[in-house]
Amino acid sequence: MHEPQSPAEKGSLMFFAAWLLLHEKADDWIRDALRRASETPEAVRTDYHRFLVSVEREKEALKSLAADALKNEFRHLGFLDREEAEGLRSELGDLRERLQGLEEKLERAARSGGG
Repeated sequence: MHEPQSPAEKGSLMFFAAWLLLHEKADDWIRDALRRASETPEAVRTDYHRFLVSVEREKEALKSLAADALKNEFRHLGFLDREEAEGLRSELGDLRERLQGLEEKLERAARSGGG
């Protein structure tokens, strides 16, 4: 395997390595929590259920953060998401229309000034 050539490449590798490590640890933690819940008296299982529901909520919040981090990393590498690309297409279309309008004005000015 080669060494990362740029900070962006190193950052990308670190991000994915951290993601894989967290995924691996999360699997271990959830298996352990489920094992303990099954070994716990019925009256106390509610606490484990609340814990697991809270963890699920936090996981969903982290998904959003991870998605934003990944989006920013891709943006740093020069990639655009669909929404950004559409925005640029629209802006480019507007600029083309304005440029065409300016060219037409220049042509009219050249014709009227030359005649």
